[in-house]
Amino acid sequence: MHEGIQCNIIRKPDSIRQGYRPLEITSNFFEELVNICPEGVIGNDLAGNVILFNPSAERLLGYTREEVIGKINVSSLYPKGGAREAKEFLYSEDYGGRGRLVGFETELLHKAGRIFPISLSCAILAKGGAEIGIVGFFSDISARKAAEREFIESQNRFRNIVETASDAIFSFEGNYNIVVANRAAEDLLEYGKGELTGRNFKHLIPSKYGEGWGQIERYATSGGTPSARKTAELILLSKTGREIPVQISMSERQLGEKKIVTAIIRDISAQKAAEEELRLLSITDTLTQLHNRRHFYSLARKELERSKRTKAALSLLLIDIDNFKRYNDTYGHTAGDQVLVKIGEVMRNGFRSMNSCFRLGGEEFVVLMTDTGAEGAMVAAERFRVRYSEVEFRPLPGGKPVTMTISIGISEYRDGDTVEDLVHFADLAMYAAKNSGRNRTVSYADILPRPTGGSSATDFPA
Repeated sequence: MHEGIQCNIIRKPDSIRQGYRPLEITSNFFEELVNICPEGVIGNDLAGNVILFNPSAERLLGYTREEVIGKINVSSLYPKGGAREAKEFLYSEDYGGRGRLVGFETELLHKAGRIFPISLSCAILAKGGAEIGIVGFFSDISARKAAEREFIESQNRFRNIVETASDAIFSFEGNYNIVVANRAAEDLLEYGKGELTGRNFKHLIPSKYGEGWGQIERYATSGGTPSARKTAELILLSKTGREIPVQISMSERQLGEKKIVTAIIRDISAQKAAEEELRLLSITDTLTQLHNRRHFYSLARKELERSKRTKAALSLLLIDIDNFKRYNDTYGHTAGDQVLVKIGEVMRNGFRSMNSCFRLGGEEFVVLMTDTGAEGAMVAAERFRVRYSEVEFRPLPGGKPVTMTISIGISEYRDGDTVEDLVHFADLAMYAAKNSGRNRTVSYADILPRPTGGSSATDFPA
């Protein structure tokens, strides 16, 4: 350092240079600069003896300069081997070039014995082309390292939570390409580890439900806070093609120029199955496993409205088991129940799947025949009547078989009819069948009973 060296720090325009005096740079100036430097400045000669130790270094390491300068070797300020490592890098080309070390992270040893991380920038001092020592600037990076550790720990905690979560978790970009899918997501959709990453989330939605995705996405991301987040239901497609009902909630965040969406998805297959079971219980007659009276009227009104709109035919069969009360009184309620169970089974197997079978109550049953006029209903009814009359029952152990017969009334929808009208007209036709000898089918269109066959009972007369 040279006294009397002058340097113009800032070149000012001529208009404001009046009274300007150049800054005089002296050795005292540099000494003061080192003293006020916020970084620890430590210099040592080639033998490692400390020759420079500024106030920031004192605060950094807990020593006073009197304790260090000329008394401590710089290697004592590092953990074992640390000074040698720093010197090796100083003379390498890796951190700023040979003779310079910039932003090198290592550790120092505090006077109290604790080790802490620092960032070191240093250079070799030379005079007349010969190396005379090393000067370094030391910055404590404990806070930064702690923040980094916390961030990594937080990321690990988040990753562990995501991976161990029972709900499926997806993250996908604005183009719906999946960037994260946890183990639960892979298990739910039957994919192997890593197979979902890179796939388009929308391709996991069956095409028949794809049109509703936009509405689901807008609704499920509309909650501003986690507590206000909304859920929606949709269907996802597994790798094997299985459709899985799920509940989804989503959140959006902006990451640079990318929009990242996180979706939390819960399998609700069991819930849907339970709901369906409850629904079926509410519309099913427990004894015959046919639909019950309430469901009949609900469905019949919908089908009648459809017939009004489309002019499609609609017919109704009202079926009553002949002499059921006498059979029940003779053989008991258990035997009577067997007759009811059997007619339910024959009805389920005897009519087209598009037709619905119902138990109105007691021994009365209804078949709702869509897209079928009275003539077609007559053919189906007669086929069913004959088939049921051939079923044999054995109400008494070792006794001879017993057959039962049924009487059927048919009504066909006409403009202005209500569901109650159809039931009433079919009921009138059914009683006409009863009054004309039972074991026959009568259409309300032909109010005069027309026999369709005699009794086929071998043990219990119609």
